[in-house]
Amino acid sequence: MYRYELHMHTCMGSACARNTIEEMITAYKKAGYAGMAVTEHFIGGNTAVDRSLPWDELVTAYAAAYLKGREYAEKEDFDLLFGIEEGYGGGKEFLAYGFEPQFVIDRPFLRNASVDVWAKEIHSVGGFIAYAHPFRDRDYIKDPNTAPDISIVDGVEAYNFCNKPNENERAVKCFKGKTILTAGSDIHSTDFNDSFGIELKERVSTSSELAKVLLTGDFNIYLGKSGRSY
Repeated sequence: MYRYELHMHTCMGSACARNTIEEMITAYKKAGYAGMAVTEHFIGGNTAVDRSLPWDELVTAYAAAYLKGREYAEKEDFDLLFGIEEGYGGGKEFLAYGFEPQFVIDRPFLRNASVDVWAKEIHSVGGFIAYAHPFRDRDYIKDPNTAPDISIVDGVEAYNFCNKPNENERAVKCFKGKTILTAGSDIHSTDFNDSFGIELKERVSTSSELAKVLLTGDFNIYLGKSGRSY
């Protein structure tokens, strides 16, 4: 089985992250991962990019870690994939895969778009969209107890390493059997001793290949060294 991270950040695209893409690749490879999706905070979240930039420049800056890291990842025999984490209001966010940065560049109307508009466009190219860390209870999140509308998306990140256990337990209880459940670490630095992710039967080399596997649900959930359960 090949382990993949679905949710992580670098200092190049996320204001709350501390390490470069090269440092994160090295850390994840050491932790036993075959690859990871770079899911920086986009403009609806805690992004590190200048929101006043023209759209194409903004998206290119947002994708800088992914674009810069591809050569290093190839040298390390590590699958680096593009993803996105975007806020859709009230401090809540979604994760999406199945496309390259040009997909976003070609759609300037996605600036401040609602989650259903994002989902429609992502689905038009065979991508996968999931709500990130539902029921996360933090000061910046409005109405953390409100369940999101799963009819819009393909899945839910029910297992988030940075969530409190009870938050994950609630997500699993609420959505198991109703939609596809994924797992991610939401890690922002190389200073981690454990992590979450998914395990695949075969390696994937592009975000589109990852989305296809996620849509089938043909993967295992990886819940860290302890294999904690919910």
